[in-house]
Amino acid sequence: MKRIRFHKMTFHCKFCGSEMKTSSTGYLSNPFCSDCYEQRLEASGAIDLRDNHRIVDAGNGYVQIVPIDPTKKFKASKK
Repeated sequence: MKRIRFHKMTFHCKFCGSEMKTSSTGYLSNPFCSDCYEQRLEASGAIDLRDNHRIVDAGNGYVQIVPIDPTKKFKASKK
């Protein structure tokens, strides 16, 4: 009879390096943890749309969200 060895797979966030408790398919679909979401937005230079947007109706069922001040960048609330 063949001996089977199971290896525990650990996954780490690609941004912050913290250990994630997820399945292998879950890691393949999203290799980032939810704890560093705000830091990733800040690092990417994303525009902060909180209280800084207006909605433009295209008239065909679609809407467009346009920033009022495109220079307002996202700042993480926790470091």
